Amino acid sequence: MTGHDEVGALRALEQVALTFPHLAERGKDRPTVDDVEQEVWDALAGYSPVGQAAIGLYKLDRIAEKLSDVTIVSARVLMSVEKADDGLSEYVRARASSSLGTDNLEVLIDDRDVQKAATIFEETKTLSSEVDRFWSLFREVIVPAASAGELIQVEARLSEPPELRAQIAIEARQALVEAGADPANTDVRILSAFKQGYSWLEEVIAPQLQDHTLGEIVIRFRRNDPPENWPQQAINTPVRWLHEIFPIDEVFARDLGLELEQIRFEQVTEGPTYEVHVTNDLGSVILNESFDPKWVLRPYFDRFRDYEQVRVTTGWLQATAGDRTLVDERIVTDPEAFWDYYQAEVLPAVYDYVMELHEGIPNGGSGDAPYFGSLTVEMAMSEPDYRLGIDNEIHAPMDALHEEIYFGTIEFFDILGRNSRGQGLTFPGRVIPRMHPKSDGSAATVEIVFTGFATSRPAVIVEYQDVGGDEGEVRLDIPKTGLERPSARLAKVHEDEPGLRRLGLRVRVDTDADMRDSLVTLSAPEAVDRSMVSAAQIEATIQEIQALRSAGLYSTALSYHGLGSIEIWAEWTHEQDPNSRRTVTLSGNGSPKPLPNWRSLLPQDWSYEGSRIVQWDTPIPPPEGHQMLAKMASSFDEASIYRVGRSYLGKEIWAMDLMPAVSATHWSHVKATTFKPTVVYSARQHANEVSSTSHVLRHAELLLTDPEQREKLNKVNVIVHPFTNPDGAQLAYDLYTTNPDYILHAGYLGSLGQDASSGGNDSHPIYPESTVRGRLWATWLPDIFLNPHGYPSHQVVQLFSEYTGLVRRGRVTERNWGFNKGWFMPGFSFIDNPSFPRHKDAAFQIRDYITSAINSNRDVFEMNQRNYARYRRYGVDFDPDIFRLPMTDSVLIQMPLKGSSGEGGGGYNPRVTIWSGTTEAPDETAYGPWMELIAKAGLSWDQAILNYLNDGDHKVNRSGSHFFGGVSLRMSRPRPPGDEEGDQSSVDQNPRRMLLRYKP
Repeated sequence: MTGHDEVGALRALEQVALTFPHLAERGKDRPTVDDVEQEVWDALAGYSPVGQAAIGLYKLDRIAEKLSDVTIVSARVLMSVEKADDGLSEYVRARASSSLGTDNLEVLIDDRDVQKAATIFEETKTLSSEVDRFWSLFREVIVPAASAGELIQVEARLSEPPELRAQIAIEARQALVEAGADPANTDVRILSAFKQGYSWLEEVIAPQLQDHTLGEIVIRFRRNDPPENWPQQAINTPVRWLHEIFPIDEVFARDLGLELEQIRFEQVTEGPTYEVHVTNDLGSVILNESFDPKWVLRPYFDRFRDYEQVRVTTGWLQATAGDRTLVDERIVTDPEAFWDYYQAEVLPAVYDYVMELHEGIPNGGSGDAPYFGSLTVEMAMSEPDYRLGIDNEIHAPMDALHEEIYFGTIEFFDILGRNSRGQGLTFPGRVIPRMHPKSDGSAATVEIVFTGFATSRPAVIVEYQDVGGDEGEVRLDIPKTGLERPSARLAKVHEDEPGLRRLGLRVRVDTDADMRDSLVTLSAPEAVDRSMVSAAQIEATIQEIQALRSAGLYSTALSYHGLGSIEIWAEWTHEQDPNSRRTVTLSGNGSPKPLPNWRSLLPQDWSYEGSRIVQWDTPIPPPEGHQMLAKMASSFDEASIYRVGRSYLGKEIWAMDLMPAVSATHWSHVKATTFKPTVVYSARQHANEVSSTSHVLRHAELLLTDPEQREKLNKVNVIVHPFTNPDGAQLAYDLYTTNPDYILHAGYLGSLGQDASSGGNDSHPIYPESTVRGRLWATWLPDIFLNPHGYPSHQVVQLFSEYTGLVRRGRVTERNWGFNKGWFMPGFSFIDNPSFPRHKDAAFQIRDYITSAINSNRDVFEMNQRNYARYRRYGVDFDPDIFRLPMTDSVLIQMPLKGSSGEGGGGYNPRVTIWSGTTEAPDETAYGPWMELIAKAGLSWDQAILNYLNDGDHKVNRSGSHFFGGVSLRMSRPRPPGDEEGDQSSVDQNPRRMLLRYKP
């Protein structure tokens, strides 16, 4: 550090002492030197929009050089880049006209923004109607037999609402009577094709029991083994037929006035699928009947027929006249008609698009992700869609179709990749099912819109015709490269200017000149493009960015408040060497985006009047949740809000610190978290799991407004991060407004069908939001990091995945998530390692705090016990290998067989974070009183963890030593509290440099 003179040296010292690592203004959401390094890296390595555009222009010039000996009379130039600037097309036209030597040009900019991707195909289709098919068969076959006066029995199974089925039965019977049938000998019964056993029990059996004093109802179901002609079935659910009548025992108890203990299930291995045996209060048999659902076997994927075969319940029509069978025929239900269409036409079209674009061998993993823009399925269908009055349980086949479309399509891309390249395709694209249930029996309508890109990856393609009429094509990819991260080596300031006048970064490259043409003779072009970067390309890329900004394009890219020019040293030697370098400067000719301003989140003229800020009535979307943070920050000195990032789709992500107000302009997070413990609440990773945002925000509000809670901020730092996955949270909310009772798993993962936390440790993560948790952890070095989750609040049904297969990436054991089992912890991890002798005891103490808090809420406790018992009756009692209920103090906590060492990756650094926890609450999708109930459980957990830290005897140890000319001081706080002697947990391993390794 030096200066041209004393004033310059003081200015440099001031920058380092008061501003670094920030460029100018300090703050957690203000730009830093690290931000510049990362964004320059993203651009030069081909990952950012401006970088792709600049490299694309460089590649266009290289194509022009290849064609320099050709007289081109016309050309078509395609540039495929992410999030193209609106003015890029005309800019490319001018460049191509000059470099190719013709004005007869067609220029196409293929925008790889999934929200703007071009339509590949779209179709609106009216599907065949099951109701129409029923009436057709009924009128053609059954009505003509009515005139004979015989006993006519009609039973149909249609996937329609109960009211409509009842009306169809009335009209059908009337038609038979009018045709001459004897009213006394004519019976028409229309059961549901959805959950057929349930329909039979509720609509046929229950009415026969109404006038009896009942003793016991025994419902026998047959164990569901693989079908005879597909014995290797892996997706098989042994208790499927029990699941298809869920929750009939509680419905019987309610409607027949019974105690739940009077109804029990028995599993059998042969005979009918269902048999019901009923006795009266004296033990006499009053009813014994059996029933079999109708089903067909079909491929899980038509395109991959050998992958798996599944049983699908189907519609049917059976009619007899006397001892004659009039009809015994399948009726394809409306959901089946849709799935047949989706499998036979939609997914094959998607397959053909991907395989053609990638020439039959798409790169596996995420190398070329996303593989399409969006697949939107908008569907209106007449189906059952109603609540059962048992907690949040519903009958809704369209909820099941939403699940099948979403997870089935993601699974399709996994298998597509594995079949073609040996590795599944991840981050495939956006899958958005929009369901519109109706109840009129009319035909279903479906609108499919599939969008995508013109090339397999960012590229420039020139198709041309020369003066002789010959045609040709040249393509160069715009590669995402393995370029090393630039490192800041020089920063210059001036006494009259805030911030940095110039920042110099060194970039290590592979060669001086662009040697691609010679290297492709040694290796595949794609490998060369991705691995070899020249100083010439780096120089040209910066020059192109400069020119683009001069033309008014990408004006905010690589432009920062508090930074003038950026100087790049592209060096091809390992050691810094001015003689082996190309130097290029990007002047400060951009227009920086406005700095984050949390007050812009506030409603106009809003002021705090003491009313409640956080509502628990509806799911909270990101704009509303972030506004709640801003309201708290505006009203209470203890709350400070800052932007922690943006999502893949560009949504802002905010977080809030809660601690006694700090008046100093400069303070240390390390010191703050050393002097007292810190806890981070990071919510909505799986964003259709809605209650976590609600309870962590309410927890924050209570810490600010309740004096008893507020006092705890004197002893514990609290960080609230309400949206890990804002893209999914917004989509889930948008879908909720139409289908408030559905699970809505389209909002579960990140916007491209991969978990929002995926790739957070990558150099250039696809999801920018995936890095937020790691940065919060590195900033605060918390004692505890919390990650509350949720799961469906009603039974999960997947009609075409063996009903409760719940297939995700080929894993079928996840069917144990198919029922509400109350609030629980899916994996209570703890460290058992002599290097951390107090961690295990601390974890078990935390567990005691948790169970005590959960059980302290009577309504939460009762909800838990009710659902634990339900889960036992429908799972644990008959399939204990999959369904388990390990209880701790009346709370379901799934404990590992033993603790971990804490040192093998896969978790937070145990020298810093002593425990991290995940919870599950039945909140997909919660609103109204159910949200109040479920969020109350989450709040109890939030407060239990805070109470544990607040109650701890945290002591700061101070030590020091002196040496010639100075002293060293050391302050440390044992984590968890206790004697540090012989404990390595506090050894300084520079935890900020240790990557976050997080498993969701």
